[in-house]
Amino acid sequence: MDQDDVLLTAQFDPKVRIYWYVQEAFVHFMLIFGFVGLFTFPLWMVLGPLVVQRRYANLSCVLTSDAIHLKSGGWVKVEKTVPLEQIQDLSLRSGPFLNAFGLASVKVETAGNSGPNQADMTLPGLVDAREFRNRVLEQRRTLRTGGAPAPVAAPASAMDGQVLEVLADIRDTLKRLEARLPPE
Repeated sequence: MDQDDVLLTAQFDPKVRIYWYVQEAFVHFMLIFGFVGLFTFPLWMVLGPLVVQRRYANLSCVLTSDAIHLKSGGWVKVEKTVPLEQIQDLSLRSGPFLNAFGLASVKVETAGNSGPNQADMTLPGLVDAREFRNRVLEQRRTLRTGGAPAPVAAPASAMDGQVLEVLADIRDTLKRLEARLPPE
């Protein structure tokens, strides 16, 4: 990925670290009922901040002219690239738990992902998540239209006049072409 090709670099809210820590602490706490949590919960309480900090430090996402590139992971690093032309849906996700931390996530889905609750890419704790989502959709639209700006709907009366003008041009062009055809 060329640095000149980057259209937007996503910013992640540092509060996402607290969100991850609390989320995992809850999971490990629930494991206590299966007795595994008796060992994993105290371990998470000690090592969790280190894991979360490392995960946050490795988190980055950029929008280029033709794809979204995500780097993430704590010890196991993952790099994903999703071409804009393959994106089927970009959903903005929030809920009571994310809202408690003032966070939102963007879920990127492409055709053929393996399940209704699975995504090709999840961007957790994006600053201005809605704006990032809108910029990705705008770039995808630009890519699909070959760089042409998105059409702007004209008022009905102006649109009617334009349609009649185009139809008249087509009629005149057809008459000129018909005049050049050899007689039958």
